[in-house]
Amino acid sequence: MRKSGASKYRRGAQRPQQRRRKRIATVLAMLSVLALAAGLYFTFDISGPFEAGSTGKIASKDAILKAWTSGDKAAVLDLTRSSIESKPLDPFYLTYRGFAAFYSASEKPEGEEKTALLDESVLSLRKALASGKALPAKAQTEYVLGKTYYAKGEPWYDLAVSYMESSLADGYGGSDGDEYLAALYAGLGRHADAVGHYEKALSRSRAELLLLAAAKSYIATGDKAKAKTLLDEAVASGKDATALQQARFLLGGLAEESGDFSGAEAQYQAALDADPESAEAWYRMGLMYQYKNDPVRARAAWRKAAMLDPTHSGARQKLGEKL
Repeated sequence: MRKSGASKYRRGAQRPQQRRRKRIATVLAMLSVLALAAGLYFTFDISGPFEAGSTGKIASKDAILKAWTSGDKAAVLDLTRSSIESKPLDPFYLTYRGFAAFYSASEKPEGEEKTALLDESVLSLRKALASGKALPAKAQTEYVLGKTYYAKGEPWYDLAVSYMESSLADGYGGSDGDEYLAALYAGLGRHADAVGHYEKALSRSRAELLLLAAAKSYIATGDKAKAKTLLDEAVASGKDATALQQARFLLGGLAEESGDFSGAEAQYQAALDADPESAEAWYRMGLMYQYKNDPVRARAAWRKAAMLDPTHSGARQKLGEKL
């Protein structure tokens, strides 16, 4: 009996110990999960040194708005970076840090500083949108984020389109939202989508470079008549020398495709008259001489093109051919 009682006592004494061990195991498991979550956060949160601590001085929102209104982007960056150290998920500070970083980057030459500012803008604006809190200007935040992705380059164009479209759907887009979307869709090879936005952009501006870009998308969609109309308008305006030359080259190409070689030659000659040092104009004039069965003048034009631009592949290829 004594043995039996001792056995029962030992089993009874084990139960609290087992429960304690289970509680300890549960707590340890929870701590492991929290540690893993914290590890993931610091692994993927690449915001950099500006959010590493929590001792930053919080600036008043009025001070940030005053600096922003006055155009002092450097002050806005300093104030928001400091504030975010203590309030890392505040959508107001995140939004204005993103705005200031993007517009500061737009004034920088290509390089590490510009890239770092663009990345800072993307991270700030995406955090602001993901916060789930009311933003100072949601549609404008999407707009600036779209422009930031555009500035980051072609690999980011799909994201730029997504945010720009969201911005327009939410009632914003700036004065150039359609122009950006047109350029983005053209860059992605989606010219049918681009032309619609080019038309909206052209309803606000008839800038020659915009006319030229729209014409290229119309050519890509096969609407050469519309392209020619836009190119003729760009030539008639004639204020931008670069756009004018490119418009003449495109018009000459359209004329060639239709069999109008005299019309093409007139465009190339006009381009050459405007810029005798244009390698492309000399190359195209050489093609016209070739069509006229004048190989001597054709090769002379291509030699001139190659001399002006030794990297001109078309001219070098033609000089290697037997006429």
